Amino acid sequence: MAGGIPEKTIDMVRSNADILDVVGNFVQMRHAGKNWVGLCPFHAEKTPSFSINEQKQFFYCFSCGRGGNVFKFIMELEDLNFIEAVYRVAELENIEIDPRYSSENQARFQKEFESSEIGQLKNLYKTAADVYHYMLTTAEIGEQALDYLHQRGLTDDLIEEFGLGFAPSQDFLKTYFETHGIGDYQLFRKSGLFTEHGDGSLVDRFHSRVMFPIRNASGQTIAFSGRLLTKDDKSPKYLNSPETLLFEKSKVLFNFDKAKSVIRRDGEVYLFEGFMDVLAAYRSGVKNGIASMGTSLTDDQIYQVEQITKKVLVCYDGDQPGQAATKRALDLFEDSSKIECEVVNLPEKLDPDEYVRKHGTESFKKIVHDDRETVLEFYMRYFKEGKNLGTESGQLAYITDVLGETAKVSDSLQIQLTLGRLAKEFGIDKMSLESQLRVLKQQLGTRNVRSESSLKKTSVDSNVVKEKEFSRIEKAERLLLHRILNDYSVYSKVSSIEDFQFVHVDYQALYLLIEGYYSEHSEYDDAKFLDYVEDSKLQNVLISIEMEDYGDYDEQEVDDCLKVLKHDAPLEEQITRISTQLDQAKRQNDVNKITELTIKYIKMMQEKQADA
Repeated sequence: MAGGIPEKTIDMVRSNADILDVVGNFVQMRHAGKNWVGLCPFHAEKTPSFSINEQKQFFYCFSCGRGGNVFKFIMELEDLNFIEAVYRVAELENIEIDPRYSSENQARFQKEFESSEIGQLKNLYKTAADVYHYMLTTAEIGEQALDYLHQRGLTDDLIEEFGLGFAPSQDFLKTYFETHGIGDYQLFRKSGLFTEHGDGSLVDRFHSRVMFPIRNASGQTIAFSGRLLTKDDKSPKYLNSPETLLFEKSKVLFNFDKAKSVIRRDGEVYLFEGFMDVLAAYRSGVKNGIASMGTSLTDDQIYQVEQITKKVLVCYDGDQPGQAATKRALDLFEDSSKIECEVVNLPEKLDPDEYVRKHGTESFKKIVHDDRETVLEFYMRYFKEGKNLGTESGQLAYITDVLGETAKVSDSLQIQLTLGRLAKEFGIDKMSLESQLRVLKQQLGTRNVRSESSLKKTSVDSNVVKEKEFSRIEKAERLLLHRILNDYSVYSKVSSIEDFQFVHVDYQALYLLIEGYYSEHSEYDDAKFLDYVEDSKLQNVLISIEMEDYGDYDEQEVDDCLKVLKHDAPLEEQITRISTQLDQAKRQNDVNKITELTIKYIKMMQEKQADA
């Protein structure tokens, strides 16, 4: 039994779960040769280095080195222990686990989690969200706030689904927690739910505000945004939670938890400016909408979007600040990703919430689906703002701006349409525009070539380092281990060699674990053996070996590997020993010993190189 779950139950979940399906909930994967590749969810990157071998049911990132089976992926991604990961995978794959084990373990894990600081903070926020929601929907004091939301077009169902609430007086939440024995002073200080005065006293951060719960990607409330119910020149219209152990605003997107499944299904996401815009879109049937936390988009937020879609529809406010924000967003997506962007330009300079209230949900749904601009169409409209196109200087500035953006586009049809529109609007020869565009593309290409050259140099250097990383002995060890793992006859052959052992500690440790595994199991299973290994360092070594493409098995290569280990290992040990003695002689400043050992060291290295 592992943590109260029989091994056969763990095996059942592992064998019925497909790692590609599970990872696909979080990362957009594409087929590449024998494997599937995508952007690594564990670190920011622009070039995919995250790989899945579906046959072996392994994942591995060639950049950050993380790897494992389906359980390890969930453990790393959601910070779970092994047994929690088993339950989580079962949940994602709709695999039923005997309720006896589920209820026993879930209760124990829940108790352990609730006692941790993170667990206590999450409990504070969950309780706060529930209490605020009750005050809005049931208590008499929340009637004004509820009327306000109804006037804004929000239905009771929508209020319920998003858990909207109302924060009444300045001592309401603190009093509630203290009365019900929830939390303590130090936890309150760390929660961000309260403001601390100079004398150390705490008061509610949110009061007299409509409350919007902010949830993480798993749907747990980790922060709030509160909107003033009545105007107050001394207070901000919207007040957000400060950053805490739970909440980093640069990494959170409003409604991402609800929208991500729809985004994956539809293959696109709507990016809005505010919470009310997301809610207005949601009640119009546009449920794949998200918003950043009242600030400009960040690389972390863009990276989250990249994991599940390659198409973003920017639908910001129609006024000048909203259009400027649209340009900033497009610039960020251009710099940070390969995402395809389009723009939804709402008429009458309205924001989405205003548009829905004025023209209705059906009209909004139609316009966001049907009236989309390409990025170049947006720039042709945007760059006209503030320019006097009645003057040559104004026309020149405008054309230069548009051509600058056109030079970044690879779609030849879009380019020709844009040049045609410019030529017709300003009576310019299209060939002149094409000539100017070629110059701009060449300048842009030169900058890109420099960047790519630098990137290639780094990549080449990294590969050189990787080659040097494995000596002849280590290469032989890795190949031999790969064959031992995947062919029992090789294991039988090697295990029959008296006193056989690998040179490097990690490979010897894996070999000993293989011996233990085969003493308990009749056949090798890649993903199952990974759980058997347990040690995270050895797991990564194992994955890096298993993800190598060594081609078809050749009996001669096994003999060659064994010969290398038999002949080179003693020499390697001698070199290591003399190197250690040489370091010691240098520390003692023993000149004669240094000379003697240096001569020996050189001779051995020459012998090693001659054999290589």
